[in-house]
Amino acid sequence: MESIQQIAEKFIQEIIELDVTEGLTRALMQAGQITNGFICRVIEYKLQALDQAIFDNGNYRPNWCVIHKDVPRSLQTKFGLIQFCRRYYQNRKAGDYKHLVDDMVGIDPGERVEVGLSAELVEAATSHSYAKSSEICCGSQVSRQTVMCKTRQVHSLELEKPEIRHDVKEIHIQADEDHVAMQDGRRDTIVKLVAIHEPKQRVSAKRSRLPQRHLLTSYGEKTGDFWLRVANEISNRYGDRDDLTIYIHGDGARWIRSGTEWLQNSYFVLDKFHVSQKLNRVVGGDEDLKQYVWDCMHMDELQNIAHLTEAIVNSEGCAEKTGEEFVKYIRNNWDGIQIWYDEHHNAGSSCAEGLVSHFLSSRLSSRPCGWLDQGLETISRLRVHVQNGGRITAANLKMPNRPAVRPTKILRQAMKLGSYHRSSAMHSDHRSSSNYRLFRAITDGGYKF
Repeated sequence: MESIQQIAEKFIQEIIELDVTEGLTRALMQAGQITNGFICRVIEYKLQALDQAIFDNGNYRPNWCVIHKDVPRSLQTKFGLIQFCRRYYQNRKAGDYKHLVDDMVGIDPGERVEVGLSAELVEAATSHSYAKSSEICCGSQVSRQTVMCKTRQVHSLELEKPEIRHDVKEIHIQADEDHVAMQDGRRDTIVKLVAIHEPKQRVSAKRSRLPQRHLLTSYGEKTGDFWLRVANEISNRYGDRDDLTIYIHGDGARWIRSGTEWLQNSYFVLDKFHVSQKLNRVVGGDEDLKQYVWDCMHMDELQNIAHLTEAIVNSEGCAEKTGEEFVKYIRNNWDGIQIWYDEHHNAGSSCAEGLVSHFLSSRLSSRPCGWLDQGLETISRLRVHVQNGGRITAANLKMPNRPAVRPTKILRQAMKLGSYHRSSAMHSDHRSSSNYRLFRAITDGGYKF
């Protein structure tokens, strides 16, 4: 094993020999590779030094005896691959077997990816494919299968507890779903998304922001259970109050409309985007007919819309099925339309479709991919957690454990951490000193004594 001094001297020599004349970008890349290699070599040295310190101080490992030595271990980190050897111990009293060094520094048996790198891979996988996440975090040194497995090991995702906002009188819920293709090729499914926020704030002519936005997602969960989770989240943020008005925006799907049954003082608001889509299929590009339908909605004249649609169908302006579906859609969601014009309500506009596109579709369905149930649930949950401002850390992948041998102060001293000190003789400010002349003479082969 190289000494720490040899490792440091090799690093300095390689850095000094960098040739910037080949281009700054190339030199910076080489410097990064050299630095990463230096970090890995230092960590290897420290781990083997710790193993030696534990072995030399038997009174700090009572009942633990060595049964194998120089057992190799490899671990992939964000800086590169570290490889080291350590001893394998048996507890004569309890009968347990452990690599005490691994146990002390938190390396689980059989683990091949350092837990910090695993957390970075998982967080990257919320925005990128498994293969791309590996490429970004560690230059594709970890397989996409490993990244997938790491995402499924995440636990205890928690956000900071929000402060209850009693002064807010009105909140909005944007609800929609993303249609996702499954890997078996025989079916597709939906992932539900809900965004809770306070009234929109205008940022520019074309942009608005959603204050205090919080996302919730659901896959493979009963609709009632999902709305109960939404209700609990609202209670945690705004308290249990009778004066809080809730507007649920959506396309009229049954699961979205059912939210009014679970949330007190809530009203359904139909998304104008979906109304406009269905209207275009009936009237085509005729702007006068479009305006007439919008005016009928404003004047609460559902019957006139039905008559117009029937006339368009009879004149072969659209298919009969298209016309029937439009009228049925408008009739079933008429309350969600009339609330647009109700002076007693501030329903505002909907943006559920855009939220689903940004937060779910961009990862789950916009690119050709197929999912399995567990992977779909995991990635949608992790993605929403990150979008809510949460982070995925090593603590979310590894349960805390109590090592068999504690790194006491005396054990640290036995390792002599930080004991390497470079001599300052050749760097003395006083070049006339005897030490400087002595070492200078040695350097020059004795000719300048």
